[in-house]
Amino acid sequence: MPISDVTMDTIYQAMHGLAARQRVVADNIANIQTPNFQAGRVNFESSLRRAIGMGDPNATSVDVGKSGDPARQDGNNVNLDDETLSLTDTNLRYQTMVEAMNAKFRLLRTAMNGPL
Repeated sequence: MPISDVTMDTIYQAMHGLAARQRVVADNIANIQTPNFQAGRVNFESSLRRAIGMGDPNATSVDVGKSGDPARQDGNNVNLDDETLSLTDTNLRYQTMVEAMNAKFRLLRTAMNGPL
């Protein structure tokens, strides 16, 4: 029997969305010198919020689209400062979700083992 509840499903979906954002930001940075490259953007927070409101975090979708930021003369619109900030923010949020998942597992372990 899998261990699952709304909290764990929510954390998992957040980690899934954040991992997708990490991949897209890394791709953006890797293509910073590619002519006509359009930076990608990931949005999952609004979908996660709606899914939680419906009581089913697993109904979350991760949307990947293109940035509408202005492009340089070569047609590329990747801004290294923005991407670095996004990557740092995303990594911190991912670490927070890992800590939340670890805390949930500690609570489950304590519940299964009983009081010490």
